Amino acid sequence: MNRFLFIVFLIMSEEVFAQSGKPVAMYDFVKIKEGRIQETLYYYENNWKIYRDIAVKKNFITGYRIVACQPDSALDFDLILITEYADSSHFARSEEYFGPIIKEVRPNGPILLNEWKPDAFRSILYSRRVETVISSD
Repeated sequence: MNRFLFIVFLIMSEEVFAQSGKPVAMYDFVKIKEGRIQETLYYYENNWKIYRDIAVKKNFITGYRIVACQPDSALDFDLILITEYADSSHFARSEEYFGPIIKEVRPNGPILLNEWKPDAFRSILYSRRVETVISSD
């Protein structure tokens, strides 16, 4: 139940609390297909993470995380991919930031384990843009 309330809050925060100047994050909720954990983690570590390491160094984003979840009957996802931005203006430029990074680092497409394409081993169920309402900072 707590996880359900968390998801509802994330969805509401995008619309209700949208304010410029506050930290923004993108949450992608991922379901790993057919036990393809190795392929999924390999893909994210050798592609997604590398793009974000570069984006952090260039101050395009402030940070990132991938967190694992235990799926349950109400919410059936395994990972949450989190990309953090300084504010909504940085978030709005995310395509502008990541496009050149991806083209430079992986011009021939992502590196894959066992040649499985991403759609074969994971699904992004939904994505949410969230803004900080209250923080310890």
